[in-house]
Amino acid sequence: MKPSPLVRRCLALLHSKNPIQLAPTTTTQLHALLLTSGHLQYSSLYPLFMLYRACGLPSNAHNLLGQMPHPPPASLANSLLRSYTDLGHYREAVALYSQMRSFDHLTFPFAAKACAGLRLSRHGPAVHSRALAAGFGGDAYVQNALISMYMSCGDVADAEAVFDAMQNRSVVSWNAVIAGCVKNGCAERALEVFGEMFGDGSEVDRATVVSVLPACARVKNLSIGRAVHRLIEERGLGDYAAVKNALIDMYGKCGRLEDARRVFDDHKYDKNVVSWTVMIGAYALNDSANAAFTLGCDMLMTGGAPWPNGVTMAYLLSACSSLSSGKHAKCMHAMCIRLGLESDIVVETALIDAYAKCCKMKMMELVLENGSGRTETWNAAISGYTRGNQEKRAIELFKRMIAESVHPDSATFASILPAYAESADLRQATNIHCCLLTLGFLRSTVITTGLIDVYAKAGGLDMAWALFCGLPEKDVVAWTTVIAGYGMHGHARTAILLYDTMVELGVKPNTVTFASLLYACSHAGMVDEGLQLFEDMHNIHGIMPNVEHYSSLVDMVGRAGRIKEAYGLIKDMPFEPSTSVWGVLLGACVLHKNVQFGEIAAKHLFELEPGNTGNRVLLGNIYAAADRWKDVQDVRRVMVEKGLSKEPGSSLVETRSEQR
Repeated sequence: MKPSPLVRRCLALLHSKNPIQLAPTTTTQLHALLLTSGHLQYSSLYPLFMLYRACGLPSNAHNLLGQMPHPPPASLANSLLRSYTDLGHYREAVALYSQMRSFDHLTFPFAAKACAGLRLSRHGPAVHSRALAAGFGGDAYVQNALISMYMSCGDVADAEAVFDAMQNRSVVSWNAVIAGCVKNGCAERALEVFGEMFGDGSEVDRATVVSVLPACARVKNLSIGRAVHRLIEERGLGDYAAVKNALIDMYGKCGRLEDARRVFDDHKYDKNVVSWTVMIGAYALNDSANAAFTLGCDMLMTGGAPWPNGVTMAYLLSACSSLSSGKHAKCMHAMCIRLGLESDIVVETALIDAYAKCCKMKMMELVLENGSGRTETWNAAISGYTRGNQEKRAIELFKRMIAESVHPDSATFASILPAYAESADLRQATNIHCCLLTLGFLRSTVITTGLIDVYAKAGGLDMAWALFCGLPEKDVVAWTTVIAGYGMHGHARTAILLYDTMVELGVKPNTVTFASLLYACSHAGMVDEGLQLFEDMHNIHGIMPNVEHYSSLVDMVGRAGRIKEAYGLIKDMPFEPSTSVWGVLLGACVLHKNVQFGEIAAKHLFELEPGNTGNRVLLGNIYAAADRWKDVQDVRRVMVEKGLSKEPGSSLVETRSEQR
């Protein structure tokens, strides 16, 4: 059949020697016209394929591959792989790759990028194996793509194995390893690789310094950060905004605000919104809230400066939190509305967090009620209640979240489990356990450890132990949680046995581990064992004792009646004793009716806490036990003169209906 003039013009356009690009709608209309007119020949499939690729419809181009008379060459499939990966259609890219039977050195980088995008740690090694079998395992382009893929999937060891096998490492190879280590939380290793790169004489570029400076910031290694800064100046890399921003961020996180501001004020580069944001963030991070607000105002008032984005406002709201200023938080809230950022998830979450930290719970609830209702906002509100010791409100909000069909995530349970733990209610512990089982969150070690803490504080030690034994990997947090659980319920010997087992298995205890052990020994009267643990903490494990450790130690020795020894421990402390330390000494003096050291402890407490009535009441009890009634009258007279009164006691009873 002879083609119509329109079809002839379409065919001429399709087979034109000059490349053309049509809109997606026009391309599909052209395809439909050729199909319905019966003039879609094999010779037209390739140019039509390229048109679909160019206009961003790779799935349509994919359909044409199967209609081609011969198996398409690798280059054609590769071009389609590239289109899929560029558009973020990683599943389609993996599906196409699995159908391919011919490959070249470009196939595997695109396949590796698709696996990285999907975090497919199982498929990645298959791509690697096929690349080796096809003879492309030594291709530098393929190896660099494999390194990036393994790093994106969290397989740092496999990425480094590919890197170690490379014969010709380019700057791209080094950068991929450094950036991957930082992304996977291995900042120390990233700095080691950077040192090896420098020693190897490899060229350093912008991507290198932008990757290594966050590693310096994360471990607060100012000396290497300064060395990188000098290298930037020597190599002439400082004129780029991304490099300057990384320097500001590094200095800010290392606490060097003057250096950060000096870099920020440099006029040799064009500041973008990230530049302003990281400088404001540096001030907020280092408790310089007023400086952060001043710079935020400068950003708005300076001509040519960019407008703040969601992250900028989140940092300014963080500054409000550090001041505990509800007034500032409301001002920032109004600014977010004026900038049209109130629906940004980062801003919305930061608003809830700021109001919670400023104890403006009504405003926090208002933002939550009028907000997007996304999981992150619920998490921030639950965390706000938990952090503010309003555990009951946190649990109520969590139950409402479930009732409204908002899907919780791991952050939700990280926020709510401490609230359940503080409630110390075994029925509530069972409820949250069932919820975690139903939703499948007990595969997470962090979540399971939180549930162990809930059961331990509620007295369900058998279930806490069963959950602990079921953990595939027991880290120091899990060991410490179960040790604290047994210790707080009077099983100090069991806690010490668990500690011994933990050390034998090569798990290094931390400060919280020893705080839990000393608390257990204190309440079980195991003084000698507690003193030995205190010695081991410093001499064997290299952990410097803090206030909590000394409080437990003084309490333990004081409860045993060794008041003078307890006072000696306080005098030998390497820092100023806190109210908690003097408080436990005063409590021991009440227990053992020791007037001499009771007066010393009370004197320090009166200076540190002049408005605390309880300390004066305890001193009066010591005098009463020693029949020193005149001193009792003097204590009461001073309390009246200062307008202090003893707070009445209270108790809490929960009905069963409130636990549902």
